[in-house]
Amino acid sequence: MASRFQNMFRSPRKINIPPVAVLGLGRFGTSLAHELIDHGVEVLGVDSNPRQVQDMAETLTQAVVADTTDPQALRQLGIAEFDRVVVGIGTNLETSILTAANVVDLNVREVWAKADSDSHARILRKIGVTQVVRPEFDTGKRVAHLLGGRIQDYAAFAKTYAMVKLAPPAFMVGKPLDNQALWKQHHVHVVACYSPQHGWQPMTDGAVAKPDDVLLIGGDPNDLELIGEL
Repeated sequence: MASRFQNMFRSPRKINIPPVAVLGLGRFGTSLAHELIDHGVEVLGVDSNPRQVQDMAETLTQAVVADTTDPQALRQLGIAEFDRVVVGIGTNLETSILTAANVVDLNVREVWAKADSDSHARILRKIGVTQVVRPEFDTGKRVAHLLGGRIQDYAAFAKTYAMVKLAPPAFMVGKPLDNQALWKQHHVHVVACYSPQHGWQPMTDGAVAKPDDVLLIGGDPNDLELIGEL
């Protein structure tokens, strides 16, 4: 079935991965499916709610009404042929876990699943889900760093390393960049710079930040917060 999907979608592929099955077309599943489609990935969307499926029918490669807690239904849909399946069900714990377990039993190579709590995430990991996604938790962490107004965007890669987008701190404006000294003094480093004239470019030692530039800076989240206040 997955091979049939590859012939159905004609637009240029921007993300070079095989078709993806998204089980659950709520807010998370719908948002994910839209993003995949926009980047040239073929998507099979499945939900037990006919209205949800109808709303996505013209957007997705294929949208199907089915009970994802029924192993036979997933087999008939050819879910086992997909390399990547995303379980976007979060609010209904039983449905989420049963669906994820069914997909794991089909020996899908990568099973991604949404979790709404720590206990939910632990159960999903124990039954063999490859990657657990916590969208509300991750968004909450991100927004917490944006509330001060100085940081324009925030992305965490680990507990001790993140990147922020912000206007150049006053002490950096008009001075040649010395990343080694910046790391030694503030434990952060500048990765890239956006200017209205040149867009995004790597920022190397000796480059000078202007007041209307935007910097991408990496380091420990605590140190990044301090930089944002300077």
